[in-house]
Amino acid sequence: MFGFRTTITLAVMAFVAALAALLILIQTRTFNLTTEQAASAYMDAASAKSFGRLQSQVAEIVTLVRVLSASPNLADSDQRTETGRGMALLKAALHALPQMDSVYVGYDNGSWLQVRNLEQANNEQRERLRASPEAAFNIHLIRPTPTGALPLRRIFQDRLGDLLEQIDLWKYGYDARQRSWYRDTMRADQLLISSPYLSFTMATPVITVSAPLRGTARGVIAADLKLDSFSDFVNAQRPGARGIALIFDLAGELIAHPELKQLVANAMTHPSDPRLPNVRELDRGLVATVLKGWDGGDRYEGSVRDQDGTKYLYRLKHFSLDAEMGGYTLLLAAQDDFIPDIQRSHFIATILALISGVAFIPAVWFFGSRMSRSLKEITVEAGKLQTMAAPNPLPVASYIKEIQELGITLNLAQRAIWSFAHFVPKEIVRGLLDKSISTDLGGIRQEITIVFTDVRGFTTIAESADPDVLMRQTSRYFTALTEAFLAEGGTVDKFIGDAVIVFWNAPHRQSDHVARACRAVLSARKANEQLNRQFEAEGLPPFITRFGIHVAEAVVGNLGSDERMEYTALGTAVNLTSRLEGLNKQYGTTILVSEQVYSRAQGSFAFRSIDTVVAKGMTTETRVYELAEALP
Repeated sequence: MFGFRTTITLAVMAFVAALAALLILIQTRTFNLTTEQAASAYMDAASAKSFGRLQSQVAEIVTLVRVLSASPNLADSDQRTETGRGMALLKAALHALPQMDSVYVGYDNGSWLQVRNLEQANNEQRERLRASPEAAFNIHLIRPTPTGALPLRRIFQDRLGDLLEQIDLWKYGYDARQRSWYRDTMRADQLLISSPYLSFTMATPVITVSAPLRGTARGVIAADLKLDSFSDFVNAQRPGARGIALIFDLAGELIAHPELKQLVANAMTHPSDPRLPNVRELDRGLVATVLKGWDGGDRYEGSVRDQDGTKYLYRLKHFSLDAEMGGYTLLLAAQDDFIPDIQRSHFIATILALISGVAFIPAVWFFGSRMSRSLKEITVEAGKLQTMAAPNPLPVASYIKEIQELGITLNLAQRAIWSFAHFVPKEIVRGLLDKSISTDLGGIRQEITIVFTDVRGFTTIAESADPDVLMRQTSRYFTALTEAFLAEGGTVDKFIGDAVIVFWNAPHRQSDHVARACRAVLSARKANEQLNRQFEAEGLPPFITRFGIHVAEAVVGNLGSDERMEYTALGTAVNLTSRLEGLNKQYGTTILVSEQVYSRAQGSFAFRSIDTVVAKGMTTETRVYELAEALP
């Protein structure tokens, strides 16, 4: 039997030439695949950047509109002036978010105030408004007369707010209450994000974010997001020199398009129907070809050729900004645009493979002993995976790249499993490692004992506490309780705010699971009392914990999706345990158990009968008891 060094030397000498040839062949055969992957990666990056920019810009305006909707300067009166406090607030909002075209507020009595930031307007847009070069703000103000007329005052101000020009239009005819942004928002009584539409005043596509006022005055606050500069940004992210990038919403309305300016110009030549074409109305080019084959799904990708025979890869992907608004990104990349870089990488990789193959043979024997030692160390470290021991600070080192990477990968695996065990019960992790617990979705009916905890008045504590201090205090609290539960073999299901859910008899059977749960809760209460004394000595509010214990059948298993799941318990038993914990508040107790727990544990623990109740959400009566102490 040969030693490791001899074996590896002979093996390398025999296979190095074939390996080098095989690597070259694989690289050659995967050339096109690599090209497609490069284009795909570029499209992913472009899509992420475009979506990220749109999401951040819309999110900023949504936040602003929510804040303005509750501002007393706007929401407590429907009497607006060009010099009021509301005016300064709207100007400040436009300065804070330059992506906005304008911000405006309409009232139920017909009043309307709009402020537009002209510093972001181009010359063409200024001409449409007839604004002078010195104008920094365009203000529109409507104040209804006693007769119900709605005269408009148009004001232009410089950067300092000084008046440049004022025009009074007594029969302008604009009634904000008849506009869709006002009607739809008042009808929905919630914040809305509109589909993209063409603003005829500014000759630019916009998205309107609107919200009802939350004050004594009835009305709607709204802001417009300009899409022209965003469309330029998206076009700059196109994949490759001949790439195409566009975005449209769920209704097919264009948000970004490489020819947006031309589409806007075409639309403005038809004042009777000034709108941008729907994406499905695009009847020529590669975009139209792709959309013809699209079935409306969330993801659609493939390849298509243009009239010159150039192969384009395309990817259409759905995105969501919030529950109300979403859309699709469509990117096309010419495969040939990525070939030069891939060819250079392919040539370099081929040369490196040949050099490495030739140089590796004489070095095998020298590094054989080092490899052997490193592999042995890796074997030892691999054994730690099953014990979930803390990983070494540094991975196994080696001069051989593959072994070095293996050592790093193993160290990462150790860290992942060790860290994973801090987020998931260790019994679950062990079960996953030894395959005693399935990773398939689904569960089984099984009797378990469940404990539900909650902190009395936690919401009040949280409102007055410093977030950092509260986070550290809550972590100390969870640590104390978790140690008590784990000491009795409990499976900590989850933390929900200040609550903890723990169960016994799963994933592994425990014949005394009811007694374990009772002992664990008594230990947790004692630990909580000791911790509260520390809190009070540190000037922190105490965490008074209430517990509920119940034993019954529940469905235990993996809940979630193929991408993310958790081992948990579901069923009436879980709900009843939560109700038991909540009943503590009614009866002034700290540990309430169900009649089923009492009947199982009365020989080992002292209980006090409390009442017969029908818990919220339940239809049958159950007797509840207070767990006092363990019997000697």
